[in-house]
Amino acid sequence: MSHLTPQELQQVMDFFFQCGDGEELARGRILIETNPEAARVYAFLEQTLGGLESLEEEECPDDLAALTIARLRLAARLQQSRSGSHLNELLESEGRKSVLFDSSSSSSSSHRSSESKPHFVKIVFETAAIAAAIVMISGLLLPAVSAMRDHSRQVACSVNLGRIGRALSAYADDNDGRFASAQLQPGQPWWMVGDQSEQPRSSTRYVWQLVRLGYVGGENFICPGHREGCPVQYNAATMSTLRDFPSPQNISYSVMLRCGQNKTAQSGQRRIILSDMNPVFVSFRRRTNCTTQRDEYEKVLLNEDLKKLLSPNHSQRGQNVLFCDGSVEFLASRFYQEDDIFTVRGVEVYTGREVPADEKDIFLVP
Repeated sequence: MSHLTPQELQQVMDFFFQCGDGEELARGRILIETNPEAARVYAFLEQTLGGLESLEEEECPDDLAALTIARLRLAARLQQSRSGSHLNELLESEGRKSVLFDSSSSSSSSHRSSESKPHFVKIVFETAAIAAAIVMISGLLLPAVSAMRDHSRQVACSVNLGRIGRALSAYADDNDGRFASAQLQPGQPWWMVGDQSEQPRSSTRYVWQLVRLGYVGGENFICPGHREGCPVQYNAATMSTLRDFPSPQNISYSVMLRCGQNKTAQSGQRRIILSDMNPVFVSFRRRTNCTTQRDEYEKVLLNEDLKKLLSPNHSQRGQNVLFCDGSVEFLASRFYQEDDIFTVRGVEVYTGREVPADEKDIFLVP
């Protein structure tokens, strides 16, 4: 650890907590892979802090210290009854040590004996108090650590969307704003991410062109809060032959469905074009394999629970959204301008071929 510079140590910390943009995280990953000291620091962080996410946050009662000591006393009494007054034996052994002193100093010996007897009990209760303090501090610290990590993922996610927005703008400047073979027609499926047929069968084809042509890296399509996400790892030659993302796991975001109803934005209209993952179709993404179910879509009934869900990328707290002007915001609601961005207005049952009701109806799909 002593061989790492402060800057290198900060890179390791940022990578562990997923703080920063894609380039900073990539530098941290390379440092850990190439520097043994950095690898040891990262391993130490994983060992000591890696389990924090699996801990449940619970309210810390005000009288936790008293409760802890009371429980320890009860445990001691139970242990005493089971082991034949083992605690008393320990206390007596402490007291017998005072007999070894010279009888000429009996008054001093008696005083020391009276102090030595409660010595063991004092250690027990001091340990209990320390344990209670640790529990209380943990109860206060864990929510703060969790909130810090959630915020860092939210910030990194917004950086991703910002880069995608700039890539869309650059592509539009180079191609008169057109995405070849990307617009879906009514009746075509929009859910088959990973399909490589000539005819479009998913909503993600037009943003895939940004990756295929090098306008933005595939890692920018993975939200740090999406645990199942995996960046595209093919080389440039292989990616150039693909018409879509190889798998739904290669994209953590939902994109605006491009079709006749909403292919262009009105002049001056601020429209959402990408967002964190649509929560309505998450379960479908996890269990459907488009290579074996090309024309099958398990119907999704829009029940009351699905109507309330927010994106799973950020622990159901909301979702980052990318506007057509390139700006990014975090919305704590799935409604924007009185429109549910994750559903089609008036549609309750989805088969994977729905289109927006009109040009004002934004529909962000997998």
